[in-house]
Amino acid sequence: MPSNPTVKLLFEEENAAGDDLGNWNRKTQQNGSGGIKREKRKFRWGLCWCLSLSGVMLLAGIAIGLFAFSQLYADCIEEKQVGCSYFLPFLRGLSDVKILNEDENDDSKITLEEEIFAECGQGYPWKQVRLPTDILPTNYRLKIHPNLDNLEIVGTVDMELHVQNETRIIVFHAQDMNLTSFTIRLGSQRVHARHLICPRLLQWAFETDEAFPVNSVIRLSMDYTGFIHKDLSGLYINTHQDKMNGTNETSISAVTQFEPTHARKMLPCFDEPNFKAVFDISIIRKKEHLARTNMQLIRSEDYEDDLMIDQFSPSVKMSTYLLAIAVLDNFSKVRKMTKRTDKPVEINLFAPSDSIKGQTEYGLDTAVRALEYFEDYFNIPFSLQKTDLIALDDFAEGAMENWGIITFRDAMLLYHPQRSTEKTRETIALVICHEFAHQWFGNLVTMEWWQDLWLNEGFANFMEYLCVDNLFPEWNVVHDFFIENFLQSMLQDGFRSSHAVSTEVSDPAQIGSIFDAISYQKGASIIQMLRGLSGKDAFRTALQKYLKKFEFSNAKGEDLWRIIQNHVTLSTSISVMDVAEAWTTQIGYPIIQVELIDEGTTMLIKDQVRFLFLEEERYDNHTEQWPIPVQYQTNKQSQLKLTWLEPDAKDVKVSIGPKADWIIANSDSLGYYRVLYSKDLYKEFTRQLDTNHTEIGTVDRGAILNDAFNFMRSGHLSADIVMDLIQYVEDGKESDRIPWVVIITHLKSIESLLGDSEVLDMFQRYERSLMLKIYEKVGWSQPESHVNRLLQTDLIAHSCRLQLSDCSKQAQHRFHQWLKDKNSVFVDIQPFVIEEGIRHGTATDWERVYREYLSTTNPAQRFLLLIALAATEDVTLINRFMSMCLDPSIIRPNVLPRALGVLMQNKIASQHAWRFFRMNYEQIEQLYGGATTLLGTLIKAIIENFNTEFDFKQVQEFFDGKDLGASRSRVDQAIEMIKLNIQWRKLNERPMQQWLKKWAIKRNFDS
Repeated sequence: MPSNPTVKLLFEEENAAGDDLGNWNRKTQQNGSGGIKREKRKFRWGLCWCLSLSGVMLLAGIAIGLFAFSQLYADCIEEKQVGCSYFLPFLRGLSDVKILNEDENDDSKITLEEEIFAECGQGYPWKQVRLPTDILPTNYRLKIHPNLDNLEIVGTVDMELHVQNETRIIVFHAQDMNLTSFTIRLGSQRVHARHLICPRLLQWAFETDEAFPVNSVIRLSMDYTGFIHKDLSGLYINTHQDKMNGTNETSISAVTQFEPTHARKMLPCFDEPNFKAVFDISIIRKKEHLARTNMQLIRSEDYEDDLMIDQFSPSVKMSTYLLAIAVLDNFSKVRKMTKRTDKPVEINLFAPSDSIKGQTEYGLDTAVRALEYFEDYFNIPFSLQKTDLIALDDFAEGAMENWGIITFRDAMLLYHPQRSTEKTRETIALVICHEFAHQWFGNLVTMEWWQDLWLNEGFANFMEYLCVDNLFPEWNVVHDFFIENFLQSMLQDGFRSSHAVSTEVSDPAQIGSIFDAISYQKGASIIQMLRGLSGKDAFRTALQKYLKKFEFSNAKGEDLWRIIQNHVTLSTSISVMDVAEAWTTQIGYPIIQVELIDEGTTMLIKDQVRFLFLEEERYDNHTEQWPIPVQYQTNKQSQLKLTWLEPDAKDVKVSIGPKADWIIANSDSLGYYRVLYSKDLYKEFTRQLDTNHTEIGTVDRGAILNDAFNFMRSGHLSADIVMDLIQYVEDGKESDRIPWVVIITHLKSIESLLGDSEVLDMFQRYERSLMLKIYEKVGWSQPESHVNRLLQTDLIAHSCRLQLSDCSKQAQHRFHQWLKDKNSVFVDIQPFVIEEGIRHGTATDWERVYREYLSTTNPAQRFLLLIALAATEDVTLINRFMSMCLDPSIIRPNVLPRALGVLMQNKIASQHAWRFFRMNYEQIEQLYGGATTLLGTLIKAIIENFNTEFDFKQVQEFFDGKDLGASRSRVDQAIEMIKLNIQWRKLNERPMQQWLKKWAIKRNFDS
């Protein structure tokens, strides 16, 4: 990455003078005499004759050449000829030219074995991405010196390997490193071996003349060198600017991020989750630095060249992706001990010295309570003596559960009572609980392979809500589970590009791509469904048995289902195994159609089909079928009842008792599916919401509204039905957050889709009418409860964004108060107060907020200030903001997706931002280095709201042929989202206009 990149700004022209087409557009001069014409005609006949003969000879030569080429290619592929390794890369390049449709057979496609042959040599002894299991590691003794001056690694690793099956090869992972020396010993005997490298597979191999016998123990010792990376993966640099004394002095630390496949970038290792081993770690460092790893420190000693070496206790048996080290510069520590655990556990929180004061108490206290909660819930003592929590500026995700040394993005750990919002407080608690859930689910018991990633992440996502609900019951976060899990995952899962929860993956790019809403949020939703069906106590007992049986080892999904099945009886003939397998191995989710018949005494469930947003994708032959639990209630029968819709069942009739006006299927969102009701039922819902909305539960109101908005997207439901449903909130009586979050989320989406439409102005007037009474009701005084503080934030933020007159005036007034006194405005309303002040303020106002952004030591406040800066409508300041995006010392790459995503929501800035992104794509790509999915997240944030055919074509042309690695899946999702946006406009723009005209007449507005 260049230290001073050349940024292409929106005012600059790209290659303005480089397209001179004048010579190609000149008209041919007319000849002045017939003689000249005749001479030219003779010349042309002669020339044509020569060209014809030459053409025949050329065609013959091409035919002969193609025949020879085909023979050479065939022989090379079959390894018949010596020296083919010189030609095969060329042949591969030619063979890749052909572009096929999805359904075509690509007979010329190069196989993995051929790629290995081309890139790793004919002699490389292993031809698969997955490592062989003939040899298993049991212990690594690692001595490593991460040199923070030259960013190089010097290491020695001694592996103890046990031979399971007779073999002549030792194969493991290594990436971006050089071997300087090695020895292999079998007992006391030194073994001669050849060292072979395969960059395509990120593997090293040692091949011997004689096979290692079964049950023997090999000791492999290697000295190697590598480097500290800059792409937030492997062992990478974390930079921090000290703001305590206003010097902005930069300190550099080295930290690790190994999940999923990056341990191989720091040390040669068997970098797959099923190769668990013990790690003995020694770290060489400068005296002023601090070193940490998974286990507690045993001793520190002087080392050569005025350095120190720290030796740590041997680890528990664990996977390589959970190994972690940190060499920290200018960090401080606070400490606390658990009290309600089997043994006292030391919890240490490390943060940059200028950031630690006043910002650690909440995170440290929450971590202690979370560990105590999970030890009690799982009934298994925590395995280690200590756990470190480290706050980092440079971190790709929210946090990482490394066993005994959890790393966090600083904003996910540091909380300041006067600078952090209530939403930040909740998020920090959820993230901490998520990572401590992993200490059992993921660390103690680990998935056998990445296809069962959801066993780690889905369970941690689910358990974080149980944990926070236990620690802070007044927050009612179980409602947030619906918002954060169902809503997010069902959107992504409604496209053909989705994947099953348990999905086959092999190479690092595929593995990286499944760290998404399907593995996390859908996985958590399915677990919640199974817990609801099983019963809380039986489910907890089954989890305890599972963790105890597989502790310090690996498991598959079916291992868990088998144990749950032994402790649970479902109210159906379908087994737990069948239910779990159907929901985790099939892509997508179903839609069921429900209506009332027999004068309201019978529920008719017509059938099930996979739900897909795009009409063009529904024509494919989709055969997925699920066992569907249908939990229901009616306006006459509030007690929940359960029935099952079995696969292939059609027109199922369920007697529901007393005559009902309406029925809610999938009540409390027990199941992971959508329900499309009859038109009569939607009319009854509309009537009930208008008269007394509380008769329908909070989660059910949210689910009905969310499904309805999405059915409008997909074409299953007309705009008038959906808009009638949400009219009830106009009276200001809806005071629960779930329905409001659903409504605001979808209204903002529709507003974005209507951005260039004549309907937009009328739609915004309608939105302001919806918000007016609830805005006046919540007011600007600080609420007492956590839930009401979140609700007020959502409502006023949307009201100000809509430029509701009083909201904008109040926000601007408070903005000028805040400029004078940062404590004059309570923190929860600061984000939209500052945003509104920037939107209507001067360049001087923007500059003052920018200086505050640079100087604050609270990471959450720094983030909200950055988002506010993107609200400017001054083109010069927009240009300046975009130039900041390529300077990682100002805007960190890990927050860049959010920064540019917000800029894209700024109507003045959006087209400039899209052009800026394309002009500077190579530099943006360099910021990420391809090791994370952050690039895909950024691209998705920029393009997913596009909604015209022109946008779609522009996006396709720009990304055509670009190697996006693990980010490809996110870009594909965004492209499908653009298709959905286009579909929405075709289906709903005109009906929306017609509905708004009727609404305007009814409200006496001049349309």
